[in-house]
Amino acid sequence: MVETTLAADTVLGPSSAYLCFDESRWGKSIRGIGDCDKAIADNELLSKRDLAATYSNRGIIYSANGIYDLAIRDHSRAIEIRPLLGQAIVNRGNVYFRMGEYEEAVANYDQALQISGSANATTYLNRGLALLEMKSFEQAKASFEQARALNPSSRQIVELPEGVEAP
Repeated sequence: MVETTLAADTVLGPSSAYLCFDESRWGKSIRGIGDCDKAIADNELLSKRDLAATYSNRGIIYSANGIYDLAIRDHSRAIEIRPLLGQAIVNRGNVYFRMGEYEEAVANYDQALQISGSANATTYLNRGLALLEMKSFEQAKASFEQARALNPSSRQIVELPEGVEAP
Protein backbone atom coordinates (compact mmCIF):
# COMPACT_ATOMS: atom_id res chain seq x y z
CA MET A 1 0.00 0.00 0.00
CA VAL A 2 1.18 3.50 -0.74
CA GLU A 3 2.75 5.28 2.20
CA THR A 4 0.58 8.08 3.53
CA THR A 5 1.98 11.50 2.93
CA LEU A 6 1.71 14.07 5.64
CA ALA A 7 -0.86 16.81 5.35
CA ALA A 8 0.19 20.07 3.79
CA ASP A 9 1.36 22.89 6.00
CA THR A 10 -1.26 25.32 7.21
CA VAL A 11 -2.00 28.03 9.74
CA LEU A 12 -1.66 27.53 13.47
CA GLY A 13 -4.33 28.23 16.04
CA PRO A 14 -7.96 27.28 16.42
CA SER A 15 -8.99 28.44 12.94
CA SER A 16 -11.06 26.36 10.53
CA ALA A 17 -7.94 25.90 8.40
CA TYR A 18 -6.04 24.49 11.37
CA LEU A 19 -8.92 22.17 12.28
CA CYS A 20 -9.00 20.98 8.65
CA PHE A 21 -5.24 20.30 8.81
CA ASP A 22 -5.62 18.48 12.11
CA GLU A 23 -8.40 16.24 10.78
CA SER A 24 -6.42 15.43 7.63
CA ARG A 25 -3.87 13.65 9.80
CA TRP A 26 -6.42 11.08 11.00
CA GLY A 27 -7.22 8.09 8.84
CA LYS A 28 -10.86 7.91 7.89
CA SER A 29 -12.16 10.93 9.79
CA ILE A 30 -14.62 12.82 7.64
CA ARG A 31 -15.45 15.29 10.40
CA GLY A 32 -12.92 17.81 9.11
CA ILE A 33 -14.68 18.34 5.77
CA GLY A 34 -16.91 21.00 7.34
CA ASP A 35 -13.89 22.79 8.80
CA CYS A 36 -12.16 22.68 5.43
CA ASP A 37 -15.28 23.98 3.68
CA LYS A 38 -15.54 26.86 6.16
CA ALA A 39 -11.87 27.79 5.80
CA ILE A 40 -12.14 27.75 1.99
CA ALA A 41 -15.34 29.83 2.10
CA ASP A 42 -13.52 32.37 4.28
CA ASN A 43 -10.54 32.36 1.92
CA GLU A 44 -9.93 36.09 2.27
CA LEU A 45 -8.59 35.27 5.74
CA LEU A 46 -6.03 32.83 4.31
CA SER A 47 -2.79 33.42 2.46
CA LYS A 48 -2.38 31.67 -0.91
CA ARG A 49 -0.13 29.16 0.84
CA ASP A 50 -2.73 28.35 3.47
CA LEU A 51 -5.60 28.23 0.99
CA ALA A 52 -3.69 25.74 -1.18
CA ALA A 53 -2.79 23.69 1.90
CA THR A 54 -6.43 23.66 3.01
CA TYR A 55 -7.57 22.35 -0.38
CA SER A 56 -4.92 19.64 -0.23
CA ASN A 57 -5.85 18.75 3.36
CA ARG A 58 -9.50 18.38 2.36
CA GLY A 59 -8.30 16.20 -0.54
CA ILE A 60 -6.50 13.96 1.94
CA ILE A 61 -9.72 13.53 3.92
CA TYR A 62 -11.72 12.77 0.77
CA SER A 63 -9.12 10.23 -0.35
CA ALA A 64 -9.04 8.49 3.03
CA ASN A 65 -12.79 8.03 2.68
CA GLY A 66 -12.66 6.72 -0.90
CA ILE A 67 -14.09 9.87 -2.48
CA TYR A 68 -11.39 9.98 -5.13
CA ASP A 69 -12.94 12.35 -7.66
CA LEU A 70 -13.25 15.10 -5.04
CA ALA A 71 -9.77 14.33 -3.72
CA ILE A 72 -8.27 14.75 -7.20
CA ARG A 73 -10.25 17.96 -7.67
CA ASP A 74 -8.99 19.44 -4.39
CA HIS A 75 -5.35 18.48 -4.88
CA SER A 76 -5.50 19.89 -8.42
CA ARG A 77 -7.01 23.13 -7.09
CA ALA A 78 -4.20 23.37 -4.53
CA ILE A 79 -1.66 22.95 -7.34
CA GLU A 80 -3.41 25.65 -9.42
CA ILE A 81 -3.06 28.04 -6.50
CA ARG A 82 0.55 27.06 -5.75
CA PRO A 83 2.10 25.17 -8.69
CA LEU A 84 5.27 24.40 -6.74
CA LEU A 85 3.45 22.81 -3.80
CA GLY A 86 5.17 19.45 -4.10
CA GLN A 87 3.19 17.94 -1.23
CA ALA A 88 -0.12 18.47 -3.06
CA ILE A 89 1.36 16.86 -6.19
CA VAL A 90 2.48 13.83 -4.16
CA ASN A 91 -0.93 13.69 -2.47
CA ARG A 92 -2.64 13.70 -5.88
CA GLY A 93 -0.30 10.89 -6.97
CA ASN A 94 -1.33 8.93 -3.90
CA VAL A 95 -4.99 9.25 -4.90
CA TYR A 96 -4.20 7.96 -8.38
CA PHE A 97 -2.30 5.07 -6.80
CA ARG A 98 -5.31 4.15 -4.66
CA MET A 99 -7.48 4.28 -7.79
CA GLY A 100 -5.14 1.84 -9.54
CA GLU A 101 -4.08 4.48 -12.07
CA TYR A 102 -0.38 3.81 -11.63
CA GLU A 103 0.88 5.69 -14.67
CA GLU A 104 -0.86 8.86 -13.43
CA ALA A 105 0.58 8.24 -9.96
CA VAL A 106 4.12 7.93 -11.34
CA ALA A 107 3.65 11.07 -13.45
CA ASN A 108 2.67 12.99 -10.31
CA TYR A 109 5.55 11.58 -8.26
CA ASP A 110 7.97 12.49 -11.07
CA GLN A 111 6.54 16.02 -11.22
CA ALA A 112 6.96 16.40 -7.44
CA LEU A 113 10.52 15.09 -7.62
CA GLN A 114 11.38 17.74 -10.21
CA ILE A 115 10.42 20.49 -7.77
CA SER A 116 13.38 21.63 -5.73
CA GLY A 117 13.24 20.27 -2.20
CA SER A 118 10.54 17.71 -2.94
CA ALA A 119 12.91 14.76 -3.32
CA ASN A 120 12.11 12.68 -0.27
CA ALA A 121 12.09 9.04 0.62
CA THR A 122 8.29 8.81 0.75
CA THR A 123 7.92 10.06 -2.82
CA TYR A 124 10.53 7.61 -4.11
CA LEU A 125 8.98 4.76 -2.12
CA ASN A 126 5.48 5.50 -3.45
CA ARG A 127 6.87 5.86 -6.98
CA GLY A 128 8.57 2.48 -6.62
CA LEU A 129 5.36 0.85 -5.42
CA ALA A 130 3.45 2.25 -8.41
CA LEU A 131 6.17 1.06 -10.80
CA LEU A 132 6.05 -2.35 -9.15
CA GLU A 133 2.31 -2.53 -9.88
CA MET A 134 3.12 -1.64 -13.50
CA LYS A 135 5.64 -4.52 -13.59
CA SER A 136 8.48 -2.05 -14.27
CA PHE A 137 10.77 -3.93 -11.93
CA GLU A 138 14.10 -2.26 -12.76
CA GLN A 139 12.62 1.23 -12.40
CA ALA A 140 10.89 0.19 -9.18
CA LYS A 141 14.15 -1.13 -7.80
CA ALA A 142 15.91 2.15 -8.69
CA SER A 143 13.17 4.12 -6.88
CA PHE A 144 13.49 1.92 -3.80
CA GLU A 145 17.27 2.44 -3.85
CA GLN A 146 16.77 6.23 -4.01
CA ALA A 147 14.31 6.02 -1.10
CA ARG A 148 16.77 3.96 0.92
CA ALA A 149 19.60 6.41 0.16
CA LEU A 150 17.48 9.29 1.46
CA ASN A 151 16.27 7.41 4.54
CA PRO A 152 18.43 4.36 5.25
CA SER A 153 16.78 3.66 8.62
CA SER A 154 13.22 3.41 7.28
CA ARG A 155 11.71 0.01 7.97
CA GLN A 156 9.23 0.42 5.12
CA ILE A 157 12.04 0.88 2.62
CA VAL A 158 14.22 -1.91 3.99
CA GLU A 159 11.31 -4.35 3.85
CA LEU A 160 10.88 -4.28 0.09
CA PRO A 161 7.86 -6.00 -1.42
CA GLU A 162 8.35 -9.66 -2.31
CA GLY A 163 9.88 -10.15 -5.73
CA VAL A 164 12.04 -7.02 -5.59
CA GLU A 165 15.59 -7.83 -4.72
CA ALA A 166 17.34 -5.53 -2.27
CA PRO A 167 20.66 -4.18 -3.56
